[in-house]
Amino acid sequence: MNRIQRYQNVLRNSFAILFSIFLSTAQAATNMENQKMENSYLSMLSREQSVLLITEHQVGLYTGVRDITVAELKHNIVALAKGARALGVPVILTATMTDGMWGQVIPELTAALPDVPIIVRTKINAWDDLRVVEAVKKTNRRQLLVAGISLETCATYPAISAKAAGYDARVILDASGTFNEAKRTSGLARLAGAGVPVMDYATAIIEMLRDNADPKANEVYGALDMPFATLVWQVTSGAAKK
Repeated sequence: MNRIQRYQNVLRNSFAILFSIFLSTAQAATNMENQKMENSYLSMLSREQSVLLITEHQVGLYTGVRDITVAELKHNIVALAKGARALGVPVILTATMTDGMWGQVIPELTAALPDVPIIVRTKINAWDDLRVVEAVKKTNRRQLLVAGISLETCATYPAISAKAAGYDARVILDASGTFNEAKRTSGLARLAGAGVPVMDYATAIIEMLRDNADPKANEVYGALDMPFATLVWQVTSGAAKK
């Protein structure tokens, strides 16, 4: 083998080694990114990737809620819906047996979402209704926020079903409600076991806001309707005018 051939072999081998290292590094980075996407506890909510699913916030079911006051639950779900809309996050509204014992969706919520149609179903798990699944798919978003009554069924079932389908699902705890402590405890345990995080409504919205310098920040904090946030914005606005 002459000198030129030896040199060519060295170059080929060097290139093969470098290419192999490049592929390994790229694969490792891809695996790490996939792992982050699969683990909802590691991924931050994004307004561009999120969609809100509200299930069974109906008049009849509110009469049985015991883990949170009715007034607080109504406040939180309306604030969540308004905050989502302020950020451009799509909202899907679904209910069961609205002409039966569960009653209509609470008027406070329909007033906050006048242009959002209600998907009325018979299936207990909202994710078992193809219209709900198609509505989520149509948004082309992968982060699903769920708020429902009751927590351990109407919020938990679609959340873990969506998780199994590859979505980054979260349950909004203080915009969901249930009928006793045992149901609340069992629902939270099942969500934890399925790797579905729970969040409060304000944290979820603020996580999607990301930056208090965002032009929508004032509108978002107003939608959240938290007393301390309202006070802060009043003070800030007053100071800015001086």
